[in-house]
Amino acid sequence: MENEESVSVIGVIPQYPNYSNVYSRVRMPPVGIVSVFSQLKDFGFKDLYIIDENNYSGPRVMDMPDHKFLQKKTPADIAMFYGGMSNSIPRMFYLARQYKQFGAITIAGGSHVDALPEEALHSGIDVVVHGEGEETTKEIIKTISDNKIDYDKLLNVKGISVLDGDDYVFTGKREPIKHLDDLVDVDLDLITNLEDKWTAIPVSRGRGCNFKCRFCTVNTLYGKYKAGSPEKALKQIIKHSEEGYKDFFITDDNFAQNVGETVGLCKLIGDYSRENKKKLKLTVQVRSEVAENDRLIDAMKYAGVKILAIGFESPINEDLRGMNKGVTVEQYVKRAKKLNDHFYLLGMFIFSYPTFKDSEYKSKLTLKDKAKEYIKFFRKAGIDIIQVLNAVPIPGTLLRSDLEKEGRIFPLEVVGWDKYGGQFLCYDPRPEGLDADELQNVPRMLMKKWYLGNFINRNLNYKNWITYSYNALGFPILYSAFYTKRFFDNLFDKRSLEDSLIPKRNIFYESLHNAWEIDIKKKWGSLFVKTYGGGIVRKWFREFKKSDYLEKIREFSRKE
Repeated sequence: MENEESVSVIGVIPQYPNYSNVYSRVRMPPVGIVSVFSQLKDFGFKDLYIIDENNYSGPRVMDMPDHKFLQKKTPADIAMFYGGMSNSIPRMFYLARQYKQFGAITIAGGSHVDALPEEALHSGIDVVVHGEGEETTKEIIKTISDNKIDYDKLLNVKGISVLDGDDYVFTGKREPIKHLDDLVDVDLDLITNLEDKWTAIPVSRGRGCNFKCRFCTVNTLYGKYKAGSPEKALKQIIKHSEEGYKDFFITDDNFAQNVGETVGLCKLIGDYSRENKKKLKLTVQVRSEVAENDRLIDAMKYAGVKILAIGFESPINEDLRGMNKGVTVEQYVKRAKKLNDHFYLLGMFIFSYPTFKDSEYKSKLTLKDKAKEYIKFFRKAGIDIIQVLNAVPIPGTLLRSDLEKEGRIFPLEVVGWDKYGGQFLCYDPRPEGLDADELQNVPRMLMKKWYLGNFINRNLNYKNWITYSYNALGFPILYSAFYTKRFFDNLFDKRSLEDSLIPKRNIFYESLHNAWEIDIKKKWGSLFVKTYGGGIVRKWFREFKKSDYLEKIREFSRKE
């Protein structure tokens, strides 16, 4: 690109719909677009910055960031958009058209536009980037001169989609990036106009997945798992730790896919924390298989991993087979009980995974019976934080393809992209003999029951004040019980002290320490999360009553 020093580039992370959920107040940006922008820092642009509309402090219009103000302040020649979340796509298209009116060239990447490029190209986007965008975007930039794209050059860039006149053109699949260590480190400082500090710092170590769950796009988008070196990930943690951050989220879809390197990274983080007297808290996404590896559990504890986010998805074996999860409910319960002894468990669930005419695995349980199985599983497995959602037919997934073949996706005029967050049913369940109203309602009722309890508990034990009082008054008894259990666990632990990364002292100290650090703190932490989640669920129900969603679904069903 010519005259980079006179060109301004803005990145936009569109605002998500304001539907309350367990993560409503979480402030954490998607790493992908930030990584792409980080590779452009050496181009010498006049301005290069990102706006996260979900964490924005500038002027607003109708409670949305005012991009006319931003454009007047720093006119953007190129606008790049994060198109990875389907529920933010309407906002992204609105902004893309607005920036086109400003005269900017518009570029978008992410799983949604990757799967539906023509939709984006007819909605204000000039170029859609498929798959990994770091190298592709640099090549696109080089085809721009005097605020115009040289389409002859652009069509030589692999991994993009464009319109050539009225004709859709895909330039061909691009080879994956081989060495993630060659990429410039993700620079979150490129995101400006922040309203709040980040809730947690996202750390990108690897991308892709070796599993092929039918409801997920990760394997389709990135292929098999690959990662940068543990040292590269540690560098990101050190940078933000020195800025005062303590909470980190490792963005890998499965943190433990390469166990040897994962243990190595955990050791590096743990060593850094101890040498510099830092108390870091890590959240990682894993599969339940980590419970089978004591060395890995020990390493994660050494690194400061506190929360394991696990996609359990379902406590019904037929559903798990239909999803291609490769695990059984019995394995889940056994593994979760073991992991619960060391970490907070954040369990993510899909209620009543769809079945099809040719499905090999179909459960005979009613929706009410299924709901009972979910509640039973939450308790047996010891889940601390739950998220129960309807199945979302995300573009690019095998699930969506299966539903499309049977004509079961609700039209966008009935259920728009803004409803694709899991809180709204997006497909027709009637071919399975299920009622849409009931299927829509059960996940919400499960969340309500888990976070708020039954009618008496919701009203008598409002905001868990009785439970808080009981825990406080019963502290000596609880601590004694936890200490006794830990003492005997340590007494019969057959692993040698040399096997552990965490230095162990005598059995009495270890029992006292673990009873306090793991059991007591975990009990209070889980109660706090349950109280917080209860407030979210109450708000969720109020918002749902105000929406016209159910009426649209009922009207659609009557016409069919």
